[in-house]
Amino acid sequence: MPLIPMPLIETIPEYFKPYVSKVFSTTAYNALEEQWEEMRQTFVSMTEEKSNYRYDEGKWTPKQILQHLIDAERILSQRAMRFARKDMTQLPGYDHNSYVDVADVSDRTITDLWDEFHAVRISTLFMYKSFKAAELKREGFANGLVLSVENQGFIIAGHALHHTQVIRERYLV
Repeated sequence: MPLIPMPLIETIPEYFKPYVSKVFSTTAYNALEEQWEEMRQTFVSMTEEKSNYRYDEGKWTPKQILQHLIDAERILSQRAMRFARKDMTQLPGYDHNSYVDVADVSDRTITDLWDEFHAVRISTLFMYKSFKAAELKREGFANGLVLSVENQGFIIAGHALHHTQVIRERYLV
């Protein structure tokens, strides 16, 4: 069972619970920080050949997955910042599949993508480090769901963990 406080896990929308259930941290900041080394080892040690590999037709390459993680973290972090600032605008969802389809990573290296992810994660960590307890509890609306700032941090962390585990299990065997 995750170390996420039970009242918090109950506020996570069902769609995100499989991701968040992978997180074993008590704060969103720790969740984002603690997975760092596992992710770094997974992506930095990958060869360029492996980074372009698909384990099945229609599946994303590790480079596409990493670009997906970059895009998702930017979007979810932006939501968290808006919620923390009491922006009550109904935010739309986004189609992560179409983002991957149009993001051409063919001429980028896995190292270049990792460096970009690293920059995005550092920014997310600074943002979560700055949030006070009251800001973490604030809620907003995105894709028809009510989400808190704190939930967003756990979702970002769990989502990245999920994809890192998929890469380890299906691409680096």
